[in-house]
Amino acid sequence: MPERIVYVDGKLVPEGRATISVFDRGVQWGDAVYDAARTFAHRPFKLREHIERLYRSCVYTRMPVRLSPDEMEERTLQVIAHNMGLLGPDDDDMVWWSVTRGVNAPTRSVLDCRRATVIIYTFPVPFAGFAPWMTQGARVVTPATRRTPPQCVDPRAKISNKMNHILADLEVKGADAGAYSLMLDVDGYVAENSGANFFFVRGGEICTSTLTSVLEGITRATVLDLATSRGVRVIEGDFTPFDVYNADEAFMTTTTYGILPVQSLNGARIGTKTPGPVTQKLTEAWSELVGVDIVAQALRHAKPDVVDAQSV
Repeated sequence: MPERIVYVDGKLVPEGRATISVFDRGVQWGDAVYDAARTFAHRPFKLREHIERLYRSCVYTRMPVRLSPDEMEERTLQVIAHNMGLLGPDDDDMVWWSVTRGVNAPTRSVLDCRRATVIIYTFPVPFAGFAPWMTQGARVVTPATRRTPPQCVDPRAKISNKMNHILADLEVKGADAGAYSLMLDVDGYVAENSGANFFFVRGGEICTSTLTSVLEGITRATVLDLATSRGVRVIEGDFTPFDVYNADEAFMTTTTYGILPVQSLNGARIGTKTPGPVTQKLTEAWSELVGVDIVAQALRHAKPDVVDAQSV
């Protein structure tokens, strides 16, 4: 059976034989950065933007990566091209980069790590995991675990060690297995989901957190551009759950699903309709931009009971 390939430290290898050292600092301490893109209709979307963000994370964390951005893009396209042949016509791939500080030196000093480990791989977009919420809207819950403050780690870097976000997710899913987290910062302002940016709509205007404590999402920036081009005002600021409770609608954005409507916060309904009109307008604009009806595509991968529920 054909097998996907993975780029590992200079070599293209079958997925089943892709390995790294147990002494790699990424394994030992999560000393790594990452980024993720995806394809739409088998075409990579904003690949270069994701690679450039990956390199900003590498610069910030001083990763000794030897590949240039051009070389990283070339290797990535090789992996995508091979693995795309294993997709069905209605499937798409996630594209993932991991850069670790490499194998620990005998001194175990961070200063003696001179060669980063670079990994590039793809896997199918997990449509079934988010398809139900594309039309119903996701439930979000604020955990007690707060977002790591920028005084500790700058949120613009995509750090592989996501224990902060993982603990928040475990806390939320312990109460509601189908819910998504919405983390607050240490001052109680709305920050982000463990893997997505958060938005709410008030009086026809889109509100979202400043970049002080959230990732500078590429999907986030694209959605803001789409909103502005369609005459929708965008407000970036510091907002609390009070603001979200009183919103007309809400949604999240990330590479995997693009735009995901939100139905409730901590069990309280947001607005009267999910998805709301602004969310629908942006979803249609996103689908037009990428050349795929993202809602229909997700629903085609949903479990039959989810599809049946949409027609009730």
